[in-house]
Amino acid sequence: MHDIYTNNVIVRLAQISEDIIRLFKKSKEIGIQMHEELVKVTNELYTVMKTYHMYHTESISAETKLKDAEKQEEKQFSKSGDLNVNLLRHEDRQPRRSSARKIEKMKEKRQAKYSENKLKCTKARNDYLLNLAATNAVVAKYYIHDVSDMIDCCDLGYHASLARTFRTYLSAEYNLETSRHEGLDIIENAVDNLDSRSDKHKIMDMHNQVFCPPMRFEYLPHMGDEVCQVSAQQPVQTDLLMRYHQLQSRLATLKIENEEVRKTLDATMQTLQDMLTVEDFDVSDAFQHSRSTESIKSVASESYMTKLNVAKRRSNQQETETFYFSVSLCRPVCFLMTVGSL
Repeated sequence: MHDIYTNNVIVRLAQISEDIIRLFKKSKEIGIQMHEELVKVTNELYTVMKTYHMYHTESISAETKLKDAEKQEEKQFSKSGDLNVNLLRHEDRQPRRSSARKIEKMKEKRQAKYSENKLKCTKARNDYLLNLAATNAVVAKYYIHDVSDMIDCCDLGYHASLARTFRTYLSAEYNLETSRHEGLDIIENAVDNLDSRSDKHKIMDMHNQVFCPPMRFEYLPHMGDEVCQVSAQQPVQTDLLMRYHQLQSRLATLKIENEEVRKTLDATMQTLQDMLTVEDFDVSDAFQHSRSTESIKSVASESYMTKLNVAKRRSNQQETETFYFSVSLCRPVCFLMTVGSL
């Protein structure tokens, strides 16, 4: 797991970080260029719009002046129609003709100015409309396509690389979990197959030279000395019979005592077995996700494996063991002492 994390997962994360920084810098440069172009286009649109508004204002002003000239001309014609030309004196005709010519020239001048301004305004309006359409298209392209493309370039391959990295992590963890389960199954199988009697027989079979009974001791008589019931002297025979009856009586008593000791040993052994085989291994309560930390502590404090209960159990177990070994060691000693005394 250390090798996988160090040489694979961490390396991939470092590469992802490096790629993201590099792509971000490049995308930022492109984004700055696009933004500068967008600002340039909008500035051009603003300039064209100002030009159009200026020419439009000049055109309106020229149109107003032209209308004023037309009104003056109409007034001049109306005054001329009201007066009888024949009644005018010769000296009055010349100023009126001069005034009419001035008004007509002013009208022609203003008409030319108006036409010129009107043409400029039309051209400026056309330029403004074309720039407006182009600018709207550029802005729409920037926000609808360019921004999205820049984001795609900025995180190019990020999600795929991150997914591959974490799938590597998940694969390692799942395989580790599988390995743990296999190991737990092996341990559980070994625990289920634990058998003290079978292990004892295996040990004794493996070291049979130690645990096999030795050869029986044979009688080694002195030269020419043989044991014979007929040759036994009468006092010896009487003494032997008396000792035989005493041994029979004592053995009967010892048999009863041994049975009582055996029952005591069996009961003590069963008590020890109960102490050693108590089912105190279930700790599932500590892994209840719905419980709070305090409730888990309370469950643990009330469980069988508390310090007080463990200490008490250990004390009882040691006392029972001491009692078992004391009783077990007394049996053969008592028997041998009895035989020796007889």
